[in-house]
Amino acid sequence: MSLVQRLKNSWDFLICCIQFLKKNPDLIVLPLLSLVAMLVIIASLAGASFFEIDVLLQYYQTNAAILIIGLLLFYFLLSFVILYFNASLITCVVERMQGNEMTVFHALFSTLKRTGPLLQWTFISATVCILINALERTHDIVSDILSAILGFSWAITTYFVLPIMIVEDIGPITAFKHSIKLIGKGWRKLLSANFILFLLLAVIIGLFYLVAYLFKETNQSLPVNIPIILALLVLGGIISKTFNTIFNCALYLTISDKPLQGFDTTLLSELVIKK
Repeated sequence: MSLVQRLKNSWDFLICCIQFLKKNPDLIVLPLLSLVAMLVIIASLAGASFFEIDVLLQYYQTNAAILIIGLLLFYFLLSFVILYFNASLITCVVERMQGNEMTVFHALFSTLKRTGPLLQWTFISATVCILINALERTHDIVSDILSAILGFSWAITTYFVLPIMIVEDIGPITAFKHSIKLIGKGWRKLLSANFILFLLLAVIIGLFYLVAYLFKETNQSLPVNIPIILALLVLGGIISKTFNTIFNCALYLTISDKPLQGFDTTLLSELVIKK
């Protein structure tokens, strides 16, 4: 299969994902709830810290280790909340792609039974992210290169971990191994589809900056419209998150040869690259 044909198939695959999102607009509720939960947790901590800032500073000077552990636990909590809602979204998307009916709230309750494996994966992924960020903060050339390589490798090898955990109902370590195998099986597909997605997002971002620039040049009352701009950015981020999950799940089901309804079977057969 030629590169041009492969890119065309990837483009058609993205269009199918967009059509799936149009048919299931209620999916954006889960990323929205995730954002609300994060804001509530952050606001609670920020509010408590604001009134006890002097106490916290004194406590940091005498018990720095305990305070750092507390911040790490807070980071772990936020990571778990994000991961839980992501898992719920994947659960709902996969069920609908396989022709089953599931509401977003049913997906939230269904994900509860996977709390144990999700906590394990939260601990693993959060620890790796902290270590990579620690390398970046050393401001050393070797560390910067190493952190970039590790970050890229981690993002690639864990690409399908969460869908695998949800669909196959297995633990994070086994899912990580399966994810590496799937990446090896469908890396061409993954590369071409994500390349098209990258170009599409680049065009959208470019258009946004163009509109923002023209708006700034023609409208001087920008502060009045900042809430509108922020609301649009949040909405765009939520839709983008939902679409990325749909794309990820569809790609996983395709590469792993699992049933996938609502997509052109001819397109899927052409998308799969035989070795």
